[in-house]
Amino acid sequence: MINEIILNAHVHTKYSDGSKTHRQIAEIAAGYGIDGILFNDHNVFPIGLEGYYEFGNRKIIAIIGEEIHDIECQPQKNHLLTYGTSESFSHFAGDPLDLIKQIRENSGISFIAHPYDPAFPEFDEENLSWEKWDATGFTGLELWNNLSEFKIRSKSKLHAYFLAFFPMFMAEKPPEQTLTRFDELLNEGRHLAAIAGSDAHEFHYQFGPFRKTVFPYSYHFRGINNHILLKNPLSGNFFTDKKMILSSLERGNLFIANDRISSSKGFRFYIQNGKEQVFSGQRCKFHPRMVLHTDLPSPAECRLYKNGQEIADIRVKEKLKIPIRGPGIYRIELYRTFLFKRRGWIFSNPIFID
Repeated sequence: MINEIILNAHVHTKYSDGSKTHRQIAEIAAGYGIDGILFNDHNVFPIGLEGYYEFGNRKIIAIIGEEIHDIECQPQKNHLLTYGTSESFSHFAGDPLDLIKQIRENSGISFIAHPYDPAFPEFDEENLSWEKWDATGFTGLELWNNLSEFKIRSKSKLHAYFLAFFPMFMAEKPPEQTLTRFDELLNEGRHLAAIAGSDAHEFHYQFGPFRKTVFPYSYHFRGINNHILLKNPLSGNFFTDKKMILSSLERGNLFIANDRISSSKGFRFYIQNGKEQVFSGQRCKFHPRMVLHTDLPSPAECRLYKNGQEIADIRVKEKLKIPIRGPGIYRIELYRTFLFKRRGWIFSNPIFID
């Protein structure tokens, strides 16, 4: 049995450039059906704040990570999201390759943050994309980053103001540059996982007597989330549950969804191999009678990819079944129309068939 939980990742607090405490943010998340939060403050690892936060009959698991980058490097590229360590590793920020190595050797996992994050000169925002693509040993990529998408979608200063005031119009899909890079790395034989990051800060601005909160935490919790697939339900024991969640993240047992479009709970992407079901992030050997299954919570356009190449584009109501024609790396993207535009809804992690 698969147990699904909703996790929002890459969340900043007052410990760096966020605007609320861990508990305040967890309380907001509790009102939006979120089960857990991955916190990533810049180059700081606050101690004693991990655990379960309880609000009435709701419990939120809070896992502390870090967003590490070299503050002396201009522009400050090569940001890395880290989880699973017990202390800060920001003192290794000067060498991203060594940083990744140190995280892995200390039982941590790491994801390249906002791999494609172009400059936005209208607001003096620099290019913060990842450049160290000769790196190895990282766990995966942040496939979809909300704040990077703001820079990507904004066509002018006026358009940026529109998206800041009406952010529900912003999210369209992960950047093509990041999707392409992810497929390229997979085709090199790397077993990588994709996650989504809110990059949540909750900015506060004042224009004379007027005040505006831009991209509040509540906006992020209603939007782009990680749906983690666990073998067992959460036990309520923090250390047991943290280990289980991070293991699923490392393997890629999850899918990414823009839950603002429609609830994605119940989506499943798997391969039936006899009596065995093989889910995202898992590997198996090819068998001629394999069938790929997709279960949808509501109708959508399904685009199936093999080794980075689209092999099917089908409108599906509830279930999709496609025979597997050979070994490869399979993943799927789902699209729906929302606010007058075709937008990405669900993005699976790959299934590896050897």
